Formats: sequence, C-alpha cells, structure tokens
Amino acid sequence: MGSSAAGLPVWSPMLASIGSLPGPAEEAEYAYETLWNGARVLIHLPGDGTMQLASAAGLDVTTDYPELSPPPGLLWQIQAVLDGEIITPDPAGRPSIEGLQQRMSLHHPRAVTRAAAEYPAQLMIYDVLYLWQPVLHQPYTARRTLLDDLPLNDARLLVPAAWPSMAAEALHQALQEGYDGITAKRLTSPYLPGRRSRDWINIKDHPPASGETTARSR
Repeated sequence: MGSSAAGLPVWSPMLASIGSLPGPAEEAEYAYETLWNGARVLIHLPGDGTMQLASAAGLDVTTDYPELSPPPGLLWQIQAVLDGEIITPDPAGRPSIEGLQQRMSLHHPRAVTRAAAEYPAQLMIYDVLYLWQPVLHQPYTARRTLLDDLPLNDARLLVPAAWPSMAAEALHQALQEGYDGITAKRLTSPYLPGRRSRDWINIKDHPPASGETTARSR
C-alpha cells in the first residue's frame, strides 16, 4: 500500500467473480446492486474539497472527466477513499458503452471538453475503503452505512441503491430497467483490495461464457 498525491492510501479495487443467483437458503446473506459495466475508479478525497480519480490500473484520470469535479463545499473536510464506476448515461439514463468508450479514448483538454458536453459522465459510488482511517476490515453493511451518511448525492456524484435479500426480484428489476444484471455482495464481507472474491458475484442475464471469469470493470 502506497500513498496518493493527496496523502491518502492507495489500493487496487476489489474484484467480483461471475456466478449465479444465490438460492433461497442464502439470498438473505447478500445485498444486490446494479451491474454498471462502467470504468472502475477509486475516488480520493483529501479533505480540501478536491477529488482525485484513479483508474483500476492506478492512473490518474481526474482531468479526463472535468464535469465530475465536486461542487464547492460538497466534499469539504471529508478525507476518504471511495470505490465506484464512471458511466455515460444514454437518453434513457442507462449506461452507454459507446459513450464511455469515446470518453476513455480522449485525453487532450479540448477533446475532453467537447466530449464532456456530448457524453457527460456520472460517478456511481458504492463502497468506502477509508474514512479518516482505514475501514477495509469492516463488513459491507457497516461500510454501506458510512457511505449512505456522506453528502455525496449530486447530479454527477451518486450513491446507487442496494436491494436487500430479494435476489430474483433484484435481477428482474435490473433487467427490466435495461441493465446487464446485478452484483451480489455478501453482507459480512470485508473489502479485499486487488483480490477477486466470491463474496462479490456478478450475475448477468445469461450464463457466463466458457472461460469467462470477470465482468468489464468489477
């Protein structure tokens, strides 16, 4: 573990496995989140109102998404490392893979500015690794409570809902709304930086292909 330019710890994202819905006997052991298929980032908040975005590969991509800069005062005095994904919504509000690919391929400031107007990004934030101190060891439920208490919901910075218990219902709703599936997260699971774990399971609307072990960003 190193430290970022902001002085916060640097970790790699925890990764999910591909799998099937938990059965009735164990579905209550998980919470269920939308499978975003976005660009995975860790969000560093040094406590001075700024934000640094690090890709899954550890690259600083903050300037590639200028519209995600927090409004003045929104994140003032919060020192945190958060986990999430960048998406570019289509007109219906669902993630657009094409729009995201356009954004991820651009780095020149003028091109980024034009693309930000055409394919504006949103940041879906769904976990906490650090909040004034490391919280990796705490269970998912405790980290989720910490996340829900932060002043993060803004037009661009969003904390998406998590469904409790109802696995089939959560998958059905996600598919009905046009998403690829859901991620099941074990309620007792700690955050394991850089590791793939069966505590997080990506569940899609089709069986995993032969040899498929991971989704695009989780």
